[in-house]
Amino acid sequence: MNVTIELAEDLCEKARHVATDHGLSLSSLIADLLIRELDEKAARPAGLLASLSLKEGEDREFEIPRNRSLSRKLDF
Repeated sequence: MNVTIELAEDLCEKARHVATDHGLSLSSLIADLLIRELDEKAARPAGLLASLSLKEGEDREFEIPRNRSLSRKLDF
């Protein structure tokens, strides 16, 4: 599907350089970033912050599952 987006010129140039450095097209880079971001958001428990209800001085540990198979190190 073709989608037109508007990016600031400096952001677009940085993204193009990152894509080239990783052997990707700009479209592929943006698609990969969107997939990773959407998968991470879907993996986060709904209402996590509201459900914590921590009292002052109380600690609680929890783990957020992440899909590491889509992870790429991208330096902008």
